Amino acid sequence: MTTDLERLIRQGHLTPGAKLPPRQQLADQYQAPVTVVDAALDRLIDGHWLRRDENSTDVYVQDADDPAMANRLAHAALSQKIDDGSLAEGTELTAEAATDLLDTDARTARQALNLLIMEHKATRVRRGAPSGDGGMRVEEVTVIGPGPAQETPGTLEAFTGPSPEEAQDHIRMDALADALEDAIGQIQELRERLDRLEGGHRQD
Repeated sequence: MTTDLERLIRQGHLTPGAKLPPRQQLADQYQAPVTVVDAALDRLIDGHWLRRDENSTDVYVQDADDPAMANRLAHAALSQKIDDGSLAEGTELTAEAATDLLDTDARTARQALNLLIMEHKATRVRRGAPSGDGGMRVEEVTVIGPGPAQETPGTLEAFTGPSPEEAQDHIRMDALADALEDAIGQIQELRERLDRLEGGHRQD
């Protein structure tokens, strides 16, 4: 019963704030004693899947603004999009993109992405990317699809492209090469001036 109610909430059949049927009706539906129903409801309430009305014995699906429920709903939405093909394997999602996609806050979106990684449904990738001021920043994206085998779920971090340090070194080398090229050009120009001056003196 506990698992089934969780599934109904994840799949949207029981929406946040929805009132559950009375205990006896649930007992008849699941063919279980009322004491078993009470125990299952208590577990779901403790897990923030459900909430009990303060002024009655009525039980409701937890509200969507509850942090734990918000994380679960966001994760369920991402999982559904993966299952129906809306998020194809190889799709890259930043936390900002996930926030817009799920119409939620950034913290909830990050938590949902982390859950996908722990389930081996996605991989976190960090790489160096140029910043607006000409420096480098670390860009973090979540790539949909299973990554290489992980010893511990959620710990894999794949690194693609140059690291920020390597990219900074490339930038410094490019700057030095440009400066050297400018210096060579200036030396050549000075030599040409000197040759012209020496030629003028010889004519005199």
